[in-house]
Amino acid sequence: MRRWYQLAKNVVKSNFGRLDHPMKLTFILTYNCNTRCQMCNIWARDSRGQMTVEEVERFFAKNRRFNWVNLSGGEIFLRKDLMEIVRSLFRHSRDLFLLDFPTTGQTPEKIENAAREIIGLKPKRLLVTVSLDGPPEVHDQIRRTKGAFDRCLETFERLRSIKPSGPLRAFFGVTLSRFNQGRLADIHAAVRERIPWIEPSDFHVNVAQESGHYYQNEGFAVREGIDEALDREIREFVGKKPLPITPVAYLEHRYQTLVKRFRETGRSPLPCKALASSVFIDPFWKVYPCSMFDAPIGDLRDVDFDLGKIWHSERALAVRREVEEEKCPHCWTPCEAYQTILGNLLPRRRRQAEAAPAPAAGVSPRPIGEPV
Repeated sequence: MRRWYQLAKNVVKSNFGRLDHPMKLTFILTYNCNTRCQMCNIWARDSRGQMTVEEVERFFAKNRRFNWVNLSGGEIFLRKDLMEIVRSLFRHSRDLFLLDFPTTGQTPEKIENAAREIIGLKPKRLLVTVSLDGPPEVHDQIRRTKGAFDRCLETFERLRSIKPSGPLRAFFGVTLSRFNQGRLADIHAAVRERIPWIEPSDFHVNVAQESGHYYQNEGFAVREGIDEALDREIREFVGKKPLPITPVAYLEHRYQTLVKRFRETGRSPLPCKALASSVFIDPFWKVYPCSMFDAPIGDLRDVDFDLGKIWHSERALAVRREVEEEKCPHCWTPCEAYQTILGNLLPRRRRQAEAAPAPAAGVSPRPIGEPV
């Protein structure tokens, strides 16, 4: 009950202003990956010098107030010390309500075993998203990994075999881009051939994004080649789902209904909560407002892993003003959109006029000074 109360309290407070500590952490453990996605260049990045278990332990010992932690990569299961990191998180984070992570699903047995071990740590909620971008030939081509589709399905089935009444929820995560636009129904049909009980509600659907400091896919131009058919495809798929009666279903439904506005304007459909209720940390302890805005605000190794010193710094407040004034690149990715939706439950006027010109695809915002 305490963890639910702390999350609810921070969600309410995020509707009225900046929190004194982020409620959500996006924590990138590694850039190493076991697929080679066409819409992402994380796999090509160098992970030498990435965070150590000892540093992670020090970080969570000093920063205990996260309600929601997203572990991501790369592929987090390429870290041999993953469970040591997870145990450190649970050892210190008594307010943690939700732990979630995506996976390429390429090591089914390892992922199942890790999920069972995490459940043993008694999480309140554990959400795992298995990435799936098409029917077999399309998915393997996008991921440039032979047999990737089959391993994804095996991972999903293994996760769903774990106690249904427990804290774990597993979904397929579909990222729509010009490589698979129009194939959403085909993906569902292909999975259903092997898993007859699969339903549209078992799929979380999002739209590919562009990020310089994270994906390093500048010029990908996610809106290029994606037209009104994308809106129709998402709308039709959402229409097959039951009414969103759970918090996760509500967030996904709200996210998907606002995709059209993002696609048409190139702007975030709601006032963003980056650096107001959430923060992004890369594998080298560099702190950013989010996964999209290339505006580093500090290095945790320079402040003995005390996030508060960076969160309350003049640099962080200046970057937060940039976000409020909509001088960021603008995005609509679930990593950032979900906490933004929660922070905009009360209607309010945008700070900037809706008619303001959208930033060009692939163009970074103006420089705003050097990081601390």
